[in-house]
Amino acid sequence: RENINRAFDGDLVAIQIIGKASGSKDEKFITAEDSEGEEETETQGGEGETASPEPKKETKESPCKTKETLPDVGVEALSGRVVGILRRNWREYCGSLRPLDDFKHMNSGFSKTEREFVPADPRVPKIIIKTRNSHELDGKRIVVVVDSWDRYSRWPQGHWVNILGNIGDRDTESAVILKEHGVITREFSEAVLRCLPPANYMDNIPADVLVGRKDLRNICVCSVDPPGCKDIDDALSVEHLPDGNYRVGVHIADVSHFVKADTPIDREAAERCTTVYLVERRTDMLPGLLTTDLCSLVGKADRLTFSVLWTVTPNGDVLHTEYTKAVIRSRAALTYAEAQGMIDDPSDDSELACNLRVLMALSKIKRKDRIDAGALELASAEVKFELDSETHDPTDVTMYQLRDTNKMVEEFMLWANSSVAEFILSKFPLYSVLRRHPAPKDDALASLNKLLVANNIHDFKYATSRELALSLNRAVKTQDPYFNKLVRILTTRCMNQAVYFCTGEVASSEYRHYGLATERYTHFTSPIRRYADVLVHRLLAAALGIEALPEQLESKSRVADQCDLMNLKHRNAQWSGRASVELHTYMFFKKKGPAHADSVVVRVRRNGIQVFVQRYGIEGTVMLKEEEWTFDSEHQTLTSKRDPSLRISVFDHVTVLIRSDDTDFRNKTILEFAQMTDLTNIPNFEEMDRIRKQVEKEMFPEVSPETQAQKNSRA
Repeated sequence: RENINRAFDGDLVAIQIIGKASGSKDEKFITAEDSEGEEETETQGGEGETASPEPKKETKESPCKTKETLPDVGVEALSGRVVGILRRNWREYCGSLRPLDDFKHMNSGFSKTEREFVPADPRVPKIIIKTRNSHELDGKRIVVVVDSWDRYSRWPQGHWVNILGNIGDRDTESAVILKEHGVITREFSEAVLRCLPPANYMDNIPADVLVGRKDLRNICVCSVDPPGCKDIDDALSVEHLPDGNYRVGVHIADVSHFVKADTPIDREAAERCTTVYLVERRTDMLPGLLTTDLCSLVGKADRLTFSVLWTVTPNGDVLHTEYTKAVIRSRAALTYAEAQGMIDDPSDDSELACNLRVLMALSKIKRKDRIDAGALELASAEVKFELDSETHDPTDVTMYQLRDTNKMVEEFMLWANSSVAEFILSKFPLYSVLRRHPAPKDDALASLNKLLVANNIHDFKYATSRELALSLNRAVKTQDPYFNKLVRILTTRCMNQAVYFCTGEVASSEYRHYGLATERYTHFTSPIRRYADVLVHRLLAAALGIEALPEQLESKSRVADQCDLMNLKHRNAQWSGRASVELHTYMFFKKKGPAHADSVVVRVRRNGIQVFVQRYGIEGTVMLKEEEWTFDSEHQTLTSKRDPSLRISVFDHVTVLIRSDDTDFRNKTILEFAQMTDLTNIPNFEEMDRIRKQVEKEMFPEVSPETQAQKNSRA
């Protein structure tokens, strides 16, 4: 801490290089936070982790950030000390006061009005506050701001500004998550609400609104979403043409019709940038009248859309593409399970079921074409919770189940996004908002290759995305059903992060989206919950001559600044969602009590291992005593000094004890090493799901039948 020299995370600082750090990155100590850090890469099948930036060499100034980590391989770690703070980045901090007796015992020289504030974020130092409301703040989550940090003081000084609620209360802890990640939670202002149309606007659509719109209310349209989804951005359709071809439609909520550029509601959305999803709640980018009503493509109601229509052959060849403003009337708002059931039911010969089967067949053709072109099919540990119908507390936690209908919808969203990206770029080469995904760093994939070779998986090539995709398909172990999924998760960790950018600010050679193997990509399909999509809708409308290009999209610097903010807010939203998963995992095991479960090792370090627990779909760190183990950095193994026959390597199965812990008021789920798992007792996927459901019936007989899952991220 001396070398940090009173700097806070996020401060802009000047550093002095001291020398090389002891040990390379490969040999670093593992920490409890090492399992965090997945970022969206927009490859098929989930989200991935950013390969973090390389450390700066001798630099004059550097942001003091600790959330990101360095690449695991091939990077020379340097040590240094902060010699100057160029710009403070203090914010409001959430946390709790250390109990007074403990504090007096630690520092009996302070008066009773001085309290030690313990931040929820362990990267933030303790803060000393003075208050007349000392006892009223005990057992509470409070918000504190920093006033100063004297050079002779061990801790900074500050004062409290708000009480969020009781420690341990789910709503309070969720409020802490949102606050800590900079999520805007204020009520929408009167100025914003005055921008909204009447609540019955869609009951009698003004005639001038329908002028120039394609009336598609007579065709069979439906949406397919997670259960409980209320902000329905997208819907699908397919029409059988007389010549045997199809007209396929992707219909997206026409949010830009209601959110005009540079109005109060637009400025609010531009600041929020995204809807933030926690396990049990969401914080909307736009007011509820739009998100869950007027813009949401609910069933049996007229809705305004921005639609992409393709004329395609039964083999999926595109003959014609049309972009148009439209009005639709969805036949049904289906869940993934409901749509899958209709497709799989041979007795269902309804128009909707038949259309879904055609859409499924076309999506599989498009998916195969993308995979053949080199699109990656990666994976991540997506978790869902089953919540009590009354308390909304978690009663079970497991991996999110993906169906073919998930992939079907994903495929059409990817197709629409790529198609729109090409079109707007052709019209506005300097001001378009696209999304790019740089290729991964070779050293990270080289490290993974070494681990695979140690597990008798050879010929792992990764020069191109197609080579990597083929290598992943070959990386299987017949005796371990989880091995290939773990390899894909580890590959996801090697990926760089996908980001929004202004096309006039980046060389065209860098536009490509590596994970999707497409030259041009953007976000068009979720304008209810992403501001980037609203901007793309405006670009598309201007490209079609429907509306003039707004002033906000006629300046490269302004577009670039907005892209930077969207990237930041999007990243914070992801961190918030993962923190919510961690909170509910903690709450589940606090109620359930300690439990043993099989896990797979995904990383080995001197003083611990990182594991993935398939039963619960969670990942965590198992701390080990360094003096009891011998670490082999070359082969990524730990060998017990007490029992040399006990060796732990990446991809090994180990049994862990899972328990909750609230030391220093920081809610954590602790994993402890129990023993090596008997490989003959590892159940397959179907057996694991059966065990999960049986445990649920025995322990939680009053579980709500409807799963309240996080909204699954769409491409």
